[in-house]
Amino acid sequence: MQRTQNNLGIAVIEDLYALSQVAQILRCSRKTVYRLISSGRLRAVRWGRSYRFRREDVQEFVRASLINRKTADARVRQLTG
Repeated sequence: MQRTQNNLGIAVIEDLYALSQVAQILRCSRKTVYRLISSGRLRAVRWGRSYRFRREDVQEFVRASLINRKTADARVRQLTG
């Protein structure tokens, strides 16, 4: 039983990204990632003095950030119109 729990714990840890990895994935600065955490747009886990990010949370942030063509075109027309 203990062995299964350890394997599960290792799998969870392997699915965590460091802040620098998330910045690289999102192609932004570390400061921007801190801002996303502060604003609540990106979920993070506090691990000691640093942050870790679950793969699912990073994927959800990217999905939520996607816009479709109609929405983008409407927004451009609204801003330039």
